[in-house]
Order: sequence, then C-alpha cells, then structure tokens
Amino acid sequence: MEYTASSNSDMRYGAGMLGSSINLRSPVEDSTSVGLEDPILEPRKKMRKMYFAAISALLMAVAMGIAVGYSAPATYDMENRKSSPIKPSADDVTWIGSALAIGAMTGGLIAGPVADKIGRKTTLILNIIPFIAGWFAICFAESIGSVIAGRLICGIACGVVSVAVPMYCVEISTSEVRGLLGTSFQGFMVIGNLLSGVIGSYINWEYLALVGAGIATLGLVCFFLMPESPRWILAQEDMDGAVRVMHDLQGNHVEVEEECLKIYKDLKSQPKGLLTLRECKHPTVYKPALITVVLMFFQQFSGSNAVLFYSTSIFKASKDFLDPKHATIILGAVQVVATLLSNLIVDKAGRKILLFLSGALMSTSLTALGVYYYVSVANLTFEIRFDWIPLVSLILFVTAFSIGYGSIPWLLAAEMVPLRARSTIGGLGTFSNGLFAFIITKTFSELEDIAHNYGAFWTYAALSFVGCFFVILVVPETKGKELEDIAKHFCKATISDLKSSNEISVSVLSK
Repeated sequence: MEYTASSNSDMRYGAGMLGSSINLRSPVEDSTSVGLEDPILEPRKKMRKMYFAAISALLMAVAMGIAVGYSAPATYDMENRKSSPIKPSADDVTWIGSALAIGAMTGGLIAGPVADKIGRKTTLILNIIPFIAGWFAICFAESIGSVIAGRLICGIACGVVSVAVPMYCVEISTSEVRGLLGTSFQGFMVIGNLLSGVIGSYINWEYLALVGAGIATLGLVCFFLMPESPRWILAQEDMDGAVRVMHDLQGNHVEVEEECLKIYKDLKSQPKGLLTLRECKHPTVYKPALITVVLMFFQQFSGSNAVLFYSTSIFKASKDFLDPKHATIILGAVQVVATLLSNLIVDKAGRKILLFLSGALMSTSLTALGVYYYVSVANLTFEIRFDWIPLVSLILFVTAFSIGYGSIPWLLAAEMVPLRARSTIGGLGTFSNGLFAFIITKTFSELEDIAHNYGAFWTYAALSFVGCFFVILVVPETKGKELEDIAKHFCKATISDLKSSNEISVSVLSK
C-alpha cells in the first residue's frame, strides 16, 4: 500500500529506511531535507483531512454498532414472523446475543500485535474479510448454528475494530482534540446500534445482515484512501514519510517535525517485541491495566449489554403503552444523543465526574425498574397504570450509561497507558470487556429465573453503586493533564528519576 504525498517515489509506508541511520537534525534547520509546504497555505483545509481520516475509520465503528444492535430486532423477527426459516428457543436467543462477545475476545487479543506488525491501516483493511464472511453466514443461515457461527466471526472483526480504530484516531489527532476523537468511537458505534434498530423494524433479519455487510464495505472503501498512522510509519524508521503524512493530516496546527522527532526518539529508546514480565510489573503499566479491567467489569456488570440485547423483550411488559420495537428505537436514539453529548463535554467536565454520575444514575434507574416489576407481581392495576415506567427507567439508564461508562473507560485506557503498552493493554481491555459482556448476556435469563426480573435489575443496580466508590477512590482524573503527569500518579518517582535509574523506562508520549 502506498500513499503519495509528493512526486518522490521513495515515500512508502514502512519502507526505505529500515536498517539505515536517520539524521535527527531538525528539518527546520535544513529546509531541503523535507519539502514542506508554505506554512501559511490553507491550514484549515489540512485540519479537515485529519477529521476526514478519523471519520473514515469510525465508519467501521458504525459497522460494529450494527453488529452489536443486530440481536434485538433479529431475534424478535425470528420469533414473531411466521415465514422465518429459523425459530430460536429461549436458550438460542441468549447464544445469538452473547456469541458476538466471544468472538470479540479473540479479535481484541490479536488486534494489538497484528496492528503493530503490519500497521493500523492494513489491519483494518484485512478485517473486512471476517466482517463480510460473518454477515453472509448469518444472511444465508438455515439453522441456529449458522447464525451463531456468523455472530462469532463478526465478533472477531468487532474485536479488531474496537482496538485498531481508537488507536488510529488517537495517533492521527492533535492533543487538543484527543479526548474528542478518543471517545468518538463509542458515539459512532451507538449510531450503528440505532441504525440496526430502525432498519430492523422494517426489514427481515436476513436483509438486515446484508445491511451490516454493506456498511462494513462502505467503511473499507472510504478508509482505503486514508494514510497510515504517522506513529506506525516512524516505527518503521521512515522519518520523511511520517513528517509528510502528519503535515498532510494536521497542517500547521502542530510543529510536525518536532513532534515526529520526539516520537521517533522515544520509539528508539524502547525495547522491541512484546512486553516483558519486568515491564508488566512496572506501576505505570500494571496499575492502569488493573483499573482498565475493573472499569470494564463495572461497565458490563451494570447490565448494559443485557438491557440492550433484551430491550425488546423487556418492553413487552409495556406493550400497551408503546410498541416494543418502537421503544427499542427510542432507546437507540437516546443513546446516540447522550453519547455525542458526552464526547463534547468530556474534555470540560472531566472523566471522574462523568463516570460517577453515570454509575449513580444507572443504579437509580435500575432500582426504579426493579421496584416496578416487584410491585407489579401482586398488583395488576399498578402494572397497567404505570406501564410507562419501564420506558422512562431505561431511557434514564441508557442516558446515564452513555455519558460515562459507555465511552470513558476506553478513553482512560488510552490515556493512562504508556505508548509501548498501549496495544497490549488495549487488547486486554477488549478481551475482558468481551468476557464480561458474554457472562452478562448469557446469564441474564438464568438470573431472571433465579431472582426474577426485579432481582436481576437490583443486582445490576447494586454493582453500579459499588462502581461509584471505585471511581472516587481509585480512578485518576486525566482531564487537561499531560501523559507524563498521569504516569507520575502511578509511581512516586518522577519521570526523570525513572529514566535515570535502573528501572524500566516507559513512554508516556501522547502519540
């Protein structure tokens, strides 16, 4: 794959400088070494190139959102359409909902090392193969096994997307919009979730699978024309290529030569290959990793995936107030608005306050939902009179989830983690998220059988409440902080002390 920034034929990604020495002089001192454009030429146009590249990558998050949201409308159609060739049992529905999470666990583990080896762009381009294969397996399925297999394959693709797309967006962004682009992944994913609910209410589950395949293909077509991450190009020792690409993406909004030189020096100072055991024991690595895993636990054990996967079934209780399929669409729309709002205010309000509010409001809404179902067991009049409570409670729940736990754990995982460990811990976060999502979606029906639906919601409410204390006591606030300062939070020594001592040197560069 080539990206031509000029007429020079040697400007290939990841090629041309392996094994050769690199002149670390500032390109400003020798203007002939890097033919940059006049700094006064259209900086705004250059800035838009960065956003267009990010949006092209984020189209794959939309494709992932359609896969995540597919379960609710598809299983509803399978169960209620007489002509459906597949009629799933209650257990089959849980497998269709949770199979995606199993695949995502695998995809999340392999995405980091693969993206480091062949590049973020190439990884995402090749990822179209499992996406299309999974959707086609679902579309032409004649048995439950084929549907579940297709969901597993799509899950692998989703796991790769959830690691590689945020990584790419962070690495092409300026520091001023790092929070915005870092959290935009969740915003685009819930847009896909909403599209899945809206389109799925009008077409059969077979055709909805074709829509998923089409969106994934559209993402590939748009992203194919975008450049590779400058950080990965520097890892291949192509300084000129990285400078040109970063300048093309970001224009004159940053000192690209200085930034590339800083990133390159940092990359050269780090050991190659996978993280060693000694590095994993470093507080700037294992502490953020533990916080990331625990945040993923509270994200999933708030019951978020259970609510979204089984929202249509939950709303059957209030079918006289609002059609279940329409209620699901309303939830999706609320999720999109709340997530986009969170993306806009996360750099102003702060990460901790949004996480705390998210947990507190989720606990409150699930408690109210549980009370409604508990009272309705012995009071039919109450159930009929207040059949609007499930919708209102879940709208509050989805809003609360979206402003905090929906996107901020992923942002914190990128901000807290050193550069060298980013792909590894990103994969660990995706794996743990997929594992917890599988447990929640697969056990929701069993938990209902044991503790009734109100007991299930109260369990999730209690866990969300506990998560508030974890946020207050453990999670660091990263708003407005340089990554060097965030690293200092995890160890008593200063960064300069760490680098001058015999301890492992860990990168905390933003790129």
